[in-house]
Amino acid sequence: MPAAPLAPGGECPAPAATLREGLRRELLALRRAQDPAAAARCGNAAQERLLAAPCWREAASVALYAGVRDEMPTDLLLRTAWAEGREVWLPRVRRGERGRMDFVRCRGPQDLCHGAFGLVEPRPELPGASAGDAAFRPELILVPGVAFDRKGSRMGYGGGFYDRFLAALPSGARCPALGFCFGFQLVEAVPCAAWDCPVDGICTEGELFWTSR
Repeated sequence: MPAAPLAPGGECPAPAATLREGLRRELLALRRAQDPAAAARCGNAAQERLLAAPCWREAASVALYAGVRDEMPTDLLLRTAWAEGREVWLPRVRRGERGRMDFVRCRGPQDLCHGAFGLVEPRPELPGASAGDAAFRPELILVPGVAFDRKGSRMGYGGGFYDRFLAALPSGARCPALGFCFGFQLVEAVPCAAWDCPVDGICTEGELFWTSR
């Protein structure tokens, strides 16, 4: 995904941009190089950790994502949420609107298809909700990313989709945003850009913690 500033003319200063791109390339390469069996074990451990957490047990409505390729998987979370009758929202990229997405209520895998950027997305005919829609009121949002740090700083894939969406949520729709990643994606400090939207906590295969922000 090409990078897209969140505001007209917004740019990341050259030194910071170089650091960001270097870190992004390094961590994506590490993700691709994982042993598939080991990655699957870590993915299951992270999902089991989240399933046991109060933030999941107390949430009747959850905004998740469908993990693809070497991303932290979410298949167990999705199956469990649907089996338990939770309301499940999944992101869908807006065609022709760079860096914009909606969330769509999905009742099961039959509501999914392959979409933009090789993602698994809600079917195009299903109605989507923008950040300001009253229908979109999850109690937990799971956020993918390339890098996180313990302050909640996050670096995504460069398209700004989650940054835009999270920044546009009205106060009445605020709920915990939880970063979901492999342990090696948790770094000492993420070189942030002005438009980066932080998360409230992070879950990996080894730990789940909340930031103090």
